[in-house]
Amino acid sequence: MLRRVTLPVLALAALTSCAALNPVEPATPGAALIGSWDNLAQMAAAPDDLKRQPTIGGAWLDAQYATFHAVHTPALAGPHEQSIYLVWRKDGPYGPISRQRLWVFRPQKDGGLIMDFYAFKTPEILANLSPTAPAFGALTPEDLISYGPACSLPVIRTTRGWTASIPPSCTITATRSGRRMTLSATLTLTGGTFSYEEKGVLESGDLAFKVPGGPAYVFNRKGPAS
Repeated sequence: MLRRVTLPVLALAALTSCAALNPVEPATPGAALIGSWDNLAQMAAAPDDLKRQPTIGGAWLDAQYATFHAVHTPALAGPHEQSIYLVWRKDGPYGPISRQRLWVFRPQKDGGLIMDFYAFKTPEILANLSPTAPAFGALTPEDLISYGPACSLPVIRTTRGWTASIPPSCTITATRSGRRMTLSATLTLTGGTFSYEEKGVLESGDLAFKVPGGPAYVFNRKGPAS
């Protein structure tokens, strides 16, 4: 009788042990972003003198609501690569759009991962579309502003997420102003928290922009992307 009771227990223990040795594969860095996020907790904790409109060279922080969607872009991403379309809105989920980008995560032959980022030449066309809209599948490199391989971000996996930074070699000519500048940005995802900061420095050493003007945005995950 003892043997009959013990065998199922041993079998369960073995299964549990196997599960511990073979944990569920974590989400890819791109997939880990998918959903809706906001920085309302950061805004609530920020000092009042930081909560002001963006200015160049001044310290500021504003409320942002971000959504990240997986989109199918066959002309831009291969079968093992992942495209993420992001929309940030100021002050709330229905506020004015402050940022639209396409981030493409690309596995490398050496086992590493990079992220390429793109701006849209006509972002208003995509502004209110579903991520399954045919317009995303029809995107080509000619529809985007690319910053080239010198600006690709190496993505480093961490225990609870990943981090990525634009390398120092990333120098661009701004499309609107024609000014040469060096870009830098740091993105970090840890569990349900995502931080982001970016800046451009002119050849003179002067600051072209810094987003945000104070500490990095700190977003908390709110739920699925709507």
